[in-house]
Amino acid sequence: MVFIAPCDVQLDMDDKTMVQPDVMIICQKDKIVKKNIFGCPDFIVEVLSSTTRRKDMSLKLAKYEKAGVKEYWMVDPDKLKIIVYDFAHDFDVSIYGFKDKVPVGLYDGRLQIDFKPILDEIEFLL
Repeated sequence: MVFIAPCDVQLDMDDKTMVQPDVMIICQKDKIVKKNIFGCPDFIVEVLSSTTRRKDMSLKLAKYEKAGVKEYWMVDPDKLKIIVYDFAHDFDVSIYGFKDKVPVGLYDGRLQIDFKPILDEIEFLL
């Protein structure tokens, strides 16, 4: 199931690590309790901004890997880049542009997200 913010995630299933990823995929339905998530999502996307960039690129990156997230994307609309951390496959890191189709490792690349239509929509803001 796909969820978008705001949606609270008790990342380590304790009361200490609460996050709100921008977009996430949950494969185990038992983690979903009343629109909240208890345990790590399988796939997370964070959209970087000037106010969240440092936190998303360091603190959340470490927390997501430690908690067992399988794949973490950082979408940078300012630099038109997508940084993909595939924790499930030996911490593989890839960088894509907004003109690329980005494969979702969670689905062995059979699903791709085409960022070109997104670029077309936001180009007037750049």
